[in-house]
Order: sequence, then structure tokens, then C-alpha cells
Amino acid sequence: MKILACNIKNKMDRLETESYVEQLGEIVSEKAKLIICPSFLFLPLFKGGNYSLGSQDISSFNEATVTGEITAKQLKSLDVSYVIIGHSERRNYKHEINIDFINKINHAQEKDLRIIYCIGETEEEKEHGETFDILEKQISEVLNNVVLKDIMIAYEPIWAIGSGKIPTIKEIQNTIEYIKDIVDEKYEQQIKVLYGGSVNVDNIEVINNIEAVDGFLVGGASLDVTNVKKMIEIIDNKGN
Repeated sequence: MKILACNIKNKMDRLETESYVEQLGEIVSEKAKLIICPSFLFLPLFKGGNYSLGSQDISSFNEATVTGEITAKQLKSLDVSYVIIGHSERRNYKHEINIDFINKINHAQEKDLRIIYCIGETEEEKEHGETFDILEKQISEVLNNVVLKDIMIAYEPIWAIGSGKIPTIKEIQNTIEYIKDIVDEKYEQQIKVLYGGSVNVDNIEVINNIEAVDGFLVGGASLDVTNVKKMIEIIDNKGN
């Protein structure tokens, strides 16, 4: 079953969110697992839907009392099942580093939350032919220090996020196969790998035909429920 994880980020107010939730109720899928990751503020509005609920982040402080932080216990109490960790926007704007991701994964796993761990290279790193080296480093420096349980990886080339540009089909295939091979070689485990970065209704069908791709982490395109429905339909119709 392919995964469609929708990262709504911080783009909607309460009224827009309520309308979004209402429209989500119309979506039914046979071949896709839908994960919705709304703003912390509006998580309660999404409880009980026909989808899994995800969090866009989690506290890196396991035991400490820290104002403004969101804990695994709080997320679990709202029926959250998944948490995004290591997104490039957190790396860039919040200057989060490996120890943050390690702590967050450990924190999430204490309450049996499943992890979507994001990795990806910059455009400069891609141009210098460093993509595989960067991804191997992002994988090993974090996964070497956690229990590899209920973790999937989202490959999101940083230069593709919000840019409308995506790698070639061959590049996506080779990169995701590389990620799977690295995890298999290092940890003797097979994991799911999602693709993210400017995924939309116009390109998801082509990417979905790549056998190595286990699903998608979608940002901007997921803000419109009509797009979410169309992407689900495209996934459902593969092979029909």
C-alpha cells in the first residue's frame, strides 16, 4: 500500500482548517494510506477521521519541562500515530542538528509513534556530485544512535521543495534504491522510502510508477483537498 503523507505546515487558520477537515471526509482509498499532518493548534479538529494523524514535529526534550514544547504523551492523547522529524525547514530555520533528531526519535518511540525521517541534499551539493555522500551521512549519523523501529525515510531534495522542480525519474529511482541499500547493508532492515519535493497532481502519476517509491510526502499541493483526492485516485488507479 502506497503512503500519501500531507504536510499542511502553518498555512491555514481555524475556519480554513474546519473546511479542510469536512472535505477530507469525502476521500476513500483502496490502495493508499493517507496521513494528515496539520498544525499543532488544530490537531484536535482532525481526530476520528478516515486517515492517520501525523505531527509536523515533536519535542527533543524527553523529560524536561520546557515552555512551548509538544511531547509524545500529548500527541498520543490526540490519536497521533506519525511524526515528521528532520524536515529541511527545521534544519534550516531552526538550526536543528543530529542530536535533536536522535532525541526526537527516541522521544517519539517511547509512546510508539511512527517516524517519518526526512533527508535530502541542497542544489549545490547535487551539482558537486555529493548527493549520495550527504544522504549516507544523514542516515548513519542519526540511525546509528536510535532503535530502527517504525521508521520510514522521506527523501526530499532540498532544492526541489516548493520550487516546482523535481529530479529526473532515473535520479529518483537511483537515489531511493541507494537509500534502501544503505539501510539494508548497515542495519539489515528493509524500510519504506517516500519521495517529497514539489509533488503535485501533474507529476505524481509518473513518480508513482517508480517501483522503489513507497509513497509521498506532499507539502503545498496538499493544502487543497481537491488535489489530495486526485492524488489518492491516481494512486488507486495504478494498474487498473
